[in-house]
Amino acid sequence: MELRNLQYFLAVAEEQNFSRAARRLSIAQPSLSQQIRRLEAELETELFDRTSRPIRLTNAGELLLGDARSLVQEMEATASEVRRAGRGEVGRLRVGYSYGGLYDLVLALLRRLRAASPETNMVIHQLPERDQVPALRSRRVDVVIGRITEPPSPDVIVRPLREERLIAILPSCHPLARGPTVKLVDLAEERFVMFPRRLEPVVFDNYIQACVSAGFTLRLEHEVSDAQTQALAIAAGLGVGLSGEQLALRFPEVVYLPVDARLLDRHHRRPVVRDPPADVAAALPRRPVDRTDQEGGAEQGSRHLG
Repeated sequence: MELRNLQYFLAVAEEQNFSRAARRLSIAQPSLSQQIRRLEAELETELFDRTSRPIRLTNAGELLLGDARSLVQEMEATASEVRRAGRGEVGRLRVGYSYGGLYDLVLALLRRLRAASPETNMVIHQLPERDQVPALRSRRVDVVIGRITEPPSPDVIVRPLREERLIAILPSCHPLARGPTVKLVDLAEERFVMFPRRLEPVVFDNYIQACVSAGFTLRLEHEVSDAQTQALAIAAGLGVGLSGEQLALRFPEVVYLPVDARLLDRHHRRPVVRDPPADVAAALPRRPVDRTDQEGGAEQGSRHLG
């Protein structure tokens, strides 16, 4: 597969429209359609359902989407690294972070590292939880700010950073929305609007476990792709939701209330992260990873998971 065709595929998948994707790529639509057909012929399967409006990915297309993003990002990062090496710039720290509600930690990390080493090139990746530890082990990133996704192992160093409360998201007209807090068991009969498990499996499993501990099984009625869409669906009366407090938005006609439970990391049975954001940099190597270090500095950096 050519990198260019993967970039074309991603544009169509994200725009859900060939015309918009062609404008975004600054190429003619017939040429874009032809390249997508070539990619489908190479893979011997259709990647898009062209009968729907907007067009949708087939099952095969969904499978390719995640890998294509990773491949394109990795190739673009490699090309950028080669260009920097040609200019004699060698300092680099690759930071990965997960989708859900950790932006203040990432911001604190970047600010402190920039102040400590302004010449260091920082490459920032947004990674699904399932990809975080593999990215560390394959040296694609040097440090991850995220939730723990698998049991501890000798090659991954974990530093807890902060505690996160569980938040219930309710329509403002909901009877429980009047109180200062919500008991999780009081949501047992509700329909839930949630992220799909594939986006944040650890967080999703924590929500499920919290409900089981409260004596009921979460009934997932609608899946959404982001916090804003979740809030919109809940405001429209499609159900209620759960969220970590860092993901809680302020959205019209929606109420966010603390729940009598905490998000626990499933391997340690303790809060996911629990120290102040200012301590983020303490979990990292004392100096930025340098490509010219031949004595294991990069290896140490690649073992950290925040």
